[in-house]
Amino acid sequence: MKRSLFLFSYQLHPQYLKIFHIDKDQDTIYFVDSDDQWTYYRFHKQRIIVHLSSYYHYYHSLKNQGYHVEWMQHASLIQALTSIENLFAYTPTNFYELGWLHQLTSITLLDDPLFFVTPSDWKQLLPVQQSWKLDPIYRQLRIKFNILMDDRLPVGGKFSYDTENRKPATHTPFFVAPLAIITDHFTETIIESVHQRFPDHPGKTDSFAYPVTRDEALEFLKHFIEFRLPTFGDHQDAMIDHQPWMSHSLISSSLNLGLLSPKEVILEAEQAYRQGLVPLASVEGFIRQILGWREYVRGIYLQLGPDYIKENFLNHHEPLPDFYYSGDTDKYCLSTTIHETIDHGYNHHIQRLMVLSNYASLKGISPQALQSWFNEMYIDSFEWIVAPNVIGMGSFADGGKMSTKPYISSGAYIQKMSNYCQSCVYKVALKSGEKACPFNILYWDYLDRHKDALKNNPRMTMMLAVWNKMDSTTKENLKKEAQILIQKHE
Repeated sequence: MKRSLFLFSYQLHPQYLKIFHIDKDQDTIYFVDSDDQWTYYRFHKQRIIVHLSSYYHYYHSLKNQGYHVEWMQHASLIQALTSIENLFAYTPTNFYELGWLHQLTSITLLDDPLFFVTPSDWKQLLPVQQSWKLDPIYRQLRIKFNILMDDRLPVGGKFSYDTENRKPATHTPFFVAPLAIITDHFTETIIESVHQRFPDHPGKTDSFAYPVTRDEALEFLKHFIEFRLPTFGDHQDAMIDHQPWMSHSLISSSLNLGLLSPKEVILEAEQAYRQGLVPLASVEGFIRQILGWREYVRGIYLQLGPDYIKENFLNHHEPLPDFYYSGDTDKYCLSTTIHETIDHGYNHHIQRLMVLSNYASLKGISPQALQSWFNEMYIDSFEWIVAPNVIGMGSFADGGKMSTKPYISSGAYIQKMSNYCQSCVYKVALKSGEKACPFNILYWDYLDRHKDALKNNPRMTMMLAVWNKMDSTTKENLKKEAQILIQKHE
């Protein structure tokens, strides 16, 4: 019997056809370019380009291989799929996309094969009404899938080398540049189309250089493992001016599109370690981001449900500053980071957490506005990834369901881990006053505003004690200065 398989733009791995047991003679594969997929969030132009170009390349590849394929363009995904008979699709993780598919009267949903942990397994790994932590889950997954293990023991004697992955930017290390990806005619045509169709979406496109085919992604991965993974571990938490890539892999978009599978990426990295080509700390830190963090945030999203993005434990409602879209601010760390976002649709994880999210948290910006911005602005964004990272970790809006404390800091952390402060008009050494780093002033005000909500958090006890010991005049002056910064809406 003839079947119809719809593939989202991020279900491009050969495993999807293999598991479906696609019949070249009878089955049809549907590709849908619908406006609502690119406008649910006001996505960065480069994010739309990488999705559409990868999608279109895969469509043509299958067509050239003799598969029955149909390309459909429509305003609405559901309207495009409504009339297709005997329709199958792989279950999307994003709740809003799943909601779209549930509107169809007749569709068979299949489990996504590219994750290590199934939705049903997450119900056991993340039981309701219990505290959750990444580390024990990561250890279970290492053992279960025999990754970086010698029998039942972790290679090197430890499961995590995180403490060796936090070297600050005391100098500018040498990093091999990422593999250069040259855009072809298909991609150039799509870039022009995106400018015409979505002129009001944020982001520049002239630097677009991400993989859009499986062959490109595999070459990109090979280059990273051979030349860049060896230097990844030491400085993965550092931030260096004019070094947007450093030794980060830049394969997150390829993973999230299905150009690469998590399993093959992890096995390639492990093999490089086994062959003596890469230090253990670099390989383990890289694998932890995929097998650990990537799987974990998906589990959090699935377990906490579609209302998770509405959480606002600390009652933050300030608007997102306009400079998050322009980069036009005198705060150097924010300006530098946001200009990189606009140019490339990319920042590495510490920039996202300890610069962008940190500032928004300290200032009391709405976590909903922040999570929308993160969904919009990144090449690798998906709601299932962004929501836990922003609602849970970046803004502590879930009250500790995901992380054990708010990830906030004064300017001292940014000074330690970057060279941004050297070029800033503000002085990180000053705790108050017109020239003081705004992170310093806002940090103490944050502690005061939320002292009741955080007083029972053991990881916040020390800093709350420091605040409580300050004299009343210092406290009042800091609070007044903070209110001026907050009310500027800048």
